[in-house]
Amino acid sequence: MSDNRRNLTLVIAGVLLAVFTAVCAFGLPSFSYFAKPHDANAVDVASTQLAKQAGGDAEPLLHDALKRVLGYSSITARIEYSTRSPETNGSGHYWEQGALQRRLELKLRGVESAGLLQINNGKTLWTRCTTPRDTMTTEAPTAAPLHSPQLHLAELGLPGLLSQLKQDYDLVLVGAGQLAGEQVFVIKGVLKRDALVRMTPTRAAEIQAGGFSAWSELPPGVPATLLIALGSEDAIPRRIQLQTIADGAPLSSWPELPTEESLTIDLRDVHANLELKYEVFARPPI
Repeated sequence: MSDNRRNLTLVIAGVLLAVFTAVCAFGLPSFSYFAKPHDANAVDVASTQLAKQAGGDAEPLLHDALKRVLGYSSITARIEYSTRSPETNGSGHYWEQGALQRRLELKLRGVESAGLLQINNGKTLWTRCTTPRDTMTTEAPTAAPLHSPQLHLAELGLPGLLSQLKQDYDLVLVGAGQLAGEQVFVIKGVLKRDALVRMTPTRAAEIQAGGFSAWSELPPGVPATLLIALGSEDAIPRRIQLQTIADGAPLSSWPELPTEESLTIDLRDVHANLELKYEVFARPPI
């Protein structure tokens, strides 16, 4: 593999689904979602005391969730995901042990021999991307500190993801409800003004005034807004949904800004504090 191609793979490989639809792209056809859009995206908000506080500050809830997730010795989950453009869906598994070890496996539904495997041992992020045409394997040092403007699950892990949301997004509590039979707390977030200034410095004045509306100028893969559903019993995320905002909608309208889903990641069959074997985080033979 040429150096240019390897570097391109490394750059894109962190964006979870973008890894699959960009690095592993091979003329993707259009596939149906794993569920109908309204089924896959809806979270029923229940009439609870928490729901009555919708629109309130979500920082205490997220702070508590981060503390609890950091306290687990391990987290495992089955993954279901879908993207809007290109329209794809698939499934996989995620394993996390301690603050450093992570393993992510994804399969693209409907396409044989298309898959992604990422293993992070705390020092390096190893990636294997397989398509019907080719297999690409890369290795890159893990960033220190773990931070990215994009939601790199295999790089950041769930604690890193929650930390990033707390740092870069203004968050509001939507309410409480049921998602796939589990009780969840639902949080919405939009990029903070200082994060927007960092990413689009020429727009600093209008960002600070609340008039920023050039959302298409954000770096590729950076979600302008997001929705996250946290398990009410264990605080582990059950849904991470990245969203876009159309140009022309002013920042000052948040949290009433109209949004559109770009990527939905659902975590199912979630378990914490399981004893994981060493082999889970070992690289497969070449």
